[in-house]
Amino acid sequence: AELIPFSESDRLSRPRIKEPEELDDSRPWYTKKRILSVIAAVVALIILAIILGSVLGTQKKHTAQTTSTSTPTLTTTFSSIYYNGSAPDPVSVADAFYAFDGTTNDLYSLRNGAVAGGPVSYIQGYVPYGQAIVLNQSNTTQINIQPAFNLTTNSNFTIEGFFMLQKTQLNATLIQLAPNIMLNLVNGVLFASIGLNTSIVGTSVLSTQNWLHISFVYYATKQTATISIDGIVEATNSSVKLGISANNTNSVIIIGAGFQGYIDQLSISLIAKTQDVIQWDATIAAYYRLDFQWTLDSGPNGLNASGVDVNTIFGWRYDALNFNASDASFQANGFTALGTPQQAFSVALWVRAETRSGVFLTVANPYTCLLVLGLQNDGNKIVAYLPNATATGAGVNIVGPQMPINAWTHVAFTWSSTNFAKLYTSALLANVGVDATTLNNVRGGNNSAPMTVTLGNYSGSANCQGIQGVNVSQTFMGSLDEVFVFAREAQQGDLQQIIQTLPS
Repeated sequence: AELIPFSESDRLSRPRIKEPEELDDSRPWYTKKRILSVIAAVVALIILAIILGSVLGTQKKHTAQTTSTSTPTLTTTFSSIYYNGSAPDPVSVADAFYAFDGTTNDLYSLRNGAVAGGPVSYIQGYVPYGQAIVLNQSNTTQINIQPAFNLTTNSNFTIEGFFMLQKTQLNATLIQLAPNIMLNLVNGVLFASIGLNTSIVGTSVLSTQNWLHISFVYYATKQTATISIDGIVEATNSSVKLGISANNTNSVIIIGAGFQGYIDQLSISLIAKTQDVIQWDATIAAYYRLDFQWTLDSGPNGLNASGVDVNTIFGWRYDALNFNASDASFQANGFTALGTPQQAFSVALWVRAETRSGVFLTVANPYTCLLVLGLQNDGNKIVAYLPNATATGAGVNIVGPQMPINAWTHVAFTWSSTNFAKLYTSALLANVGVDATTLNNVRGGNNSAPMTVTLGNYSGSANCQGIQGVNVSQTFMGSLDEVFVFAREAQQGDLQQIIQTLPS
């Protein structure tokens, strides 16, 4: 679970985003800024209306020509303020962060953990270039941390991390932040308390053998406490106050008492993260802006990439990557969620076809191929290919509309076990693959190893042959920008939010 460490000074110097009630609008600079913001917003809305009308109008025409599916309504089912080129801080920017890379130390060395009981071991983590801690309770085991935080009744906090249970219906303490403030499992169901008589109780029995993002947020100003699983609210309670005892810094933070399984990326922040941020941390596997520092992952997990023979150009938003050589490629490793059997996933990016059609995105590990996206030689149509994606092992090709030349178009692919494969262009459903019920990552063994996402030339060892209308070795020549990889099925509302982002 290794992440690039931030120095203590970097962490403390990061500006805290104030709640609206904290802003003092009596100050001249704030009043001026507010007026300028209103003017900028009006101008932006005018530009947005022009751009969106052009993009969506053109796309409706293409969709009608390529599929019998009725034109979907643009109903927003989820929106995020982070689809506009900004992003929350990585989860490692916190008041305490435990990567569990062979140690129980805090990234900032302020609240290092000590194993009580034991033994513990370490395995490949959710972020696979690091590790996760294994608690098996062969002897009663927990991690003790001191000093605790100096919490008051006005304190906010967010606790989040990835957990994999190895036993069903566990009774365990995931984390105790202070006496009477804890997140537990009771018969495998989340049970949080923020005082002697205040609890937040979930309804779902947690599954085993797969990574779950679990969070516990308390917002003192609104007096709300919320627990979530994989970014989805499991339970919430309002009009509640923290039950804090005096001198609670003398208490011990406890992690994993009675827990049997793995823990990774455990973060404790003395802020109340919004549900937008929690869902981002839980389900954005990676986000590549492809700007000046184009190898950097701006998502929560730090899956930085590498590249060969690519150039930066003016893109849809700021810079983009141009692929104009046969071996040009961009590659990022470590997508655990995409290798997880039956795990929903999505990819979304801006594409500009230029001098040659071909394959522009591949998802594979060394043993199997999961997804190929490309442009066909005949007609420059977008196509998504899923090898061995049916119950009988047949490949599935999903063909979409013809792509314009030298124009930016947004492309997205989603898959889930309930809705199967969907191909979108400009946030409109272009085609579906209802036969794609069983993907390659369910076929056992190394097929479920973490995946690699490749843009441009794919040179891996997995067999990705079978994409319709183009050879998998034929590299796309054009430009790509703003790449999102989701560990969930992106909804049409997500995609609509992305395409509404004004270009730079």
